[in-house]
Formats: sequence, structure tokens, C-alpha cells
Amino acid sequence: MSREASATRKPRRQRRERGSITPEEIVNGAYALAAEVSVEKLSMPELARRLDVGVTSIYWYFRSKDQLLDAMRDRALEQYEIALPFTGAGSWHERLRDHFVAMRVLFRDNPVLCDLLVMNAADYGEHPGRIAFERLENIVQALIEAGFTAEDALDTYSTLSMHSRGFAMLERKEKLDAAQGRHPAAPLDAETMPTLARLVREGHSLGGVQDRVFDAGLDALIERAKRVLKSGKRTGAQLGAS
Repeated sequence: MSREASATRKPRRQRRERGSITPEEIVNGAYALAAEVSVEKLSMPELARRLDVGVTSIYWYFRSKDQLLDAMRDRALEQYEIALPFTGAGSWHERLRDHFVAMRVLFRDNPVLCDLLVMNAADYGEHPGRIAFERLENIVQALIEAGFTAEDALDTYSTLSMHSRGFAMLERKEKLDAAQGRHPAAPLDAETMPTLARLVREGHSLGGVQDRVFDAGLDALIERAKRVLKSGKRTGAQLGAS
């Protein structure tokens, strides 16, 4: 190789030494990478490249991806717990609505939380699962104090939770698809689908991931909960009079 070629070669970048990175930095980097590619596609080698360290530096602290995910879940559940308190003034249905609006915003603005706590909820593990169920216990007790039976309280919360979590999953998938350039075209034929074609021309979206769709579903489920509560109280009064 000529002296000129040797002189123009770019110096090789030195990786950070082992021990120069902390577990906190690794978790932060994992969150940033997972937000782009999803938790499922998060890989230790790619994370090492992002952090400019050897992959062994990551394995020094986290012996497997599962261990890293456990640390990420612990942080996610802490954020979830802090961001969604079921407290404050107002009626039970106002607090319930505020809770699920906050849940949707939290998962929308923190996509990795959505991946960890919604998309992979079955992988909570014993400790994170306990935290989640303790929160559920507190909310169910609050609804019982509002007059619900234990069964109706659990069903009410579970139904609203499924609505919010399902919406979060669709929003997350839509963003990941958009980031990868996947934009499914709507196969509309104005002759056979005139109503839908007109709505699209007027600026309406046929996708279900919209604020008004979320709000409509949330309000409908809360109205149903009000009817369930009213029916339960009436039944209780009837039983007491018999």
C-alpha cells in the first residue's frame, strides 16, 4: 500500500472500554433503539453498535436479552405507576375517564411502554405482575366504594382497559408500519362503495386509530358502566325489600 493511501485512510474509531458504560446507560440506549424498531426486534449486537461498545460490555451487566427486558419492564412499570394514579376529585366515572385518557396518552407518547406492558403483557414475570395486580386491586376497590359489586367493578375496568390497550396496540403498529414505509392503500371503488368514497373525498379517514373513535368508544363504555351500576343498586334494593 502506498504512503499516500496510508495517510488518507481514516483512523479507526476506538470503542468505549468495558466499564466505561453503566447499566443505566444501557437501559436508556435500549429504550431509544426499541422505540425505533420495537422491543421484539431489539438485538444486543445492534444495541452495542448504537452505544459504541463491544457487545460483551452489555453482557457484562445483562447476561441475556431477557435480563435486559426485565430491567426495562421494571422501569416501565414505575413510569406507569407514577403516570396513572387513580385519585383526585370528581365522580367515579370522571376519574375513570381521566385514567384511561391518561393511559392512552402514556402509551402513545412512550411507545416502548406500549411494547413492554401491552404487546408483551404475558411476559411480565412475578414481580412486575404483582405491581400491576396491586394497582388493579386499588381501582376495583374504589369502584366498589362507588356502589359496584366486585364482579361488575372488575368487568367495568377490564372492558375499558381492553379498549385503551387495544387502541394503543393499533397506534403502535401504525407508527411502526409508517416508519418502515408501509402505507396500505384503501381499495375504494366509487361505483360499488359510493358512501366510503365520498367520505374519503371529504377528508375523513377510514382508519380506526383516531381521537374521535377512541373518545366515542370510551364514552360508550362508561355510559354502559353507569347503567350497570344503576341496575345493580336497584337489584340490591329489591333484594333488601323482599
